[in-house]
Amino acid sequence: MKTPKYIAVDGGEGSGKSTLIKTLPDIFGELVFTTREPGGSPDGKVIRRVLLNHPFSPMAGAEAELHLMFVDRYDHVKEVVKPKVDAGICVVTDRSDASSWAYQVNAGSNIATRGILEAKFWEYRKGLVLVPLLYVVLDVDPEVGLSRRKATNRVNHIDTRPIEFHQMVRRALLEFPNYIQSRSVIIDANRPLEDVKKDFLAVIRREIGGFS
Repeated sequence: MKTPKYIAVDGGEGSGKSTLIKTLPDIFGELVFTTREPGGSPDGKVIRRVLLNHPFSPMAGAEAELHLMFVDRYDHVKEVVKPKVDAGICVVTDRSDASSWAYQVNAGSNIATRGILEAKFWEYRKGLVLVPLLYVVLDVDPEVGLSRRKATNRVNHIDTRPIEFHQMVRRALLEFPNYIQSRSVIIDANRPLEDVKKDFLAVIRREIGGFS
C-alpha cells in the first residue's frame, strides 16, 4: 500500500485546475478528498470572502494577503488535510503555498518589499504541520488563461490586474519547485481541456497506486 498523498494543484487564472479537480470524486470515489485554499475549512470560508469578495479586497496589500493566506493554511492543513491523510486518503488541494509564493511574494511585491515577504513566507511555511508531497503546476499563458476567465463571466479583482502581474505569477509558479524538496509535475494547460485532463488524471492515478 502506498503512503497517503497530499497533492497541490496550482496554476494561473484560467488554467482549468478547479474544473479538473472537480472531476476527481466521480472518478476515484473515496480514495481522493478534494479541497481548496483559501476556503477549505469553515474559518477559511470567511477568509476567502474577505480576500476575494469584500469591497475593500482590491486595496489589500501583498503583506496583508500573505498573512491571511497562511492563517487560512494553518487551519486548513491542521483541521482538514492532515486528518484525511492520516486516515489513508489522498488529499488534492486547489491551490497551496505555491500560489502564495507566486501571487503575494513575487507578483504582489516590489523591490522594497520582496525580501521581507520572502523571509516571512519561508518562516510561515516552516510552521505548517504538513506540506504537499507533490505539486502539480498547470502552466498556462496569461493571455490564454484570462481570455478563458472572461468567457465564464466569473471575473474577480485578481483577474483584472495588469498582464505583467499574471506573467510574474506564471514565472514564479514554474520556479517554485526549485526551492522546495517536494516533487513537482508541470502540465501544459494551454491545450484543450480534454488533453490536459488526460495528463492530469494520469498523474493522480500514479500517485494513488494505479487506480483505473
